[in-house]
Amino acid sequence: GAMAWPVLLGCVWLWAGPALAEVGTFDKCQDFFYKKTSPSGFAKADTANICQRYQNRYHFATLYNKANRIPLWSAYTLDGSRCSQQTKKRSKWFVEPQLSDQNKSPDMTTEAESTLSKDELRSSQAVNEDYEDTSYDRGHLNPNAFQCDERRTATFTLTNAAPMDPCFNRILWYQLEKALKDQLTVRCTSEASTAYLVTGTVPNGEVKIPKVSVPSHVWTAVCCDHRDSSKEFSLAFLAENREESSLQIIPVEELNAELARLYRALEPLSIFADDCGSKNDEVEKV
Repeated sequence: GAMAWPVLLGCVWLWAGPALAEVGTFDKCQDFFYKKTSPSGFAKADTANICQRYQNRYHFATLYNKANRIPLWSAYTLDGSRCSQQTKKRSKWFVEPQLSDQNKSPDMTTEAESTLSKDELRSSQAVNEDYEDTSYDRGHLNPNAFQCDERRTATFTLTNAAPMDPCFNRILWYQLEKALKDQLTVRCTSEASTAYLVTGTVPNGEVKIPKVSVPSHVWTAVCCDHRDSSKEFSLAFLAENREESSLQIIPVEELNAELARLYRALEPLSIFADDCGSKNDEVEKV
């Protein structure tokens, strides 16, 4: 009967708890979240929290789905500085040793430098070989163009990538990233403001390149946190991961609801605490 449901959900939720805590916490990378609060409602028994660390520094945060071998989301801030010489695209992307039970090294590393075998790595994540000879790009969630120097290099980890249709990744999503970066650089990189972003995927259980799930959708939520709360604003983007894709520009609350439907979530999702000024007029100007 209807009365049994809440009890059942409660048990499922309790059961999922310990598995999440073992992998890691976001304690050391809270600065990448608006109000130091990570998105809620996304974590499951097969997700892992990763504070993305490269050369002993934290650069962004990722909720990684070990079963689908892609990130559910990456949370990052926009580096507003003018970049010096920048990382060229990498042919070999980093992997994340701490996802494996055998290794607790907190720094991302190349496959060659990892102490783990390819099979040990593959038990919990994608490897470069998974993307070879497929028709998909290793699509960044945290875009390399939003970052400088080491922080930019750190975006080239497979725990920040999902298989994206090349036309979608190189044309539509690329153009969105570029336009978004330009707008935020003008409107949200002052002393008084910080741009917090979360980019995520909707894993598609059906479509895989051998073991890696190809997302059906890709999304980004943007929050411009401002000392003057009336100047705060947020907005969100949702697109299908295919060649002939169209882009929806929607309020953050609407993305929360749409993702809850797409993920068949049992509880409400919230990307930003208090939805970050989504009711302010500022967003109309943007």
